[in-house]
Amino acid sequence: MPRYEFSDGSSNKFWEITLEGTSFTTTYGRIGTDGQTSMKEFDTEAKAKLEADKLTAEKTKKGYKLVGGGAAAAPAKAEAKPAAKAAAKPAKAAVFDDEGDEEDEKPAKKGKAAAAPAAAASVPAGARRFEFVDGSSKKFWQIEMDGNSFTTTYGKIGTDGQSSLKEWDSPAKAKVEYDKLVAEKTKKGYVEK
Repeated sequence: MPRYEFSDGSSNKFWEITLEGTSFTTTYGRIGTDGQTSMKEFDTEAKAKLEADKLTAEKTKKGYKLVGGGAAAAPAKAEAKPAAKAAAKPAKAAVFDDEGDEEDEKPAKKGKAAAAPAAAASVPAGARRFEFVDGSSKKFWQIEMDGNSFTTTYGKIGTDGQSSLKEWDSPAKAKVEYDKLVAEKTKKGYVEK
């Protein structure tokens, strides 16, 4: 996967992107940390590649330099991540949001959800799992609240997916964001399982 880095004064950040079919995953944060991971899904592979190329161009324009891990342009189809990496502990929310690049972007609109596959997933007590199935797109999103933080896990149905931990100043703020994310997923057609 292509890795880009930006260093300027006390700012030392990295950004990586992996294109996989109709989606891509970006990982970003301070150099020396695991960073935070974000996944975006689109209706077609062409739209995913176009958006991945656009983000890559934005990063290089901001001064990020390619340091390794692949070609400058996002690959047409990246290899699946090893199961060990997918099952790794969730990344802690970054202290900064990398100039708002990842969280402020809106994913592509999705169609209506269809019936989910019969395979049942193991959901921890207290967690809520949502699934979206439309054509070849079969994905899940899960959220689990814990005090002033929550963990989201997402990916293709049948995989362990990727996890992200978000922490807030108070349980009340965490609950507001939790409810907001659940509402966004159901609006996009995700169905709670």
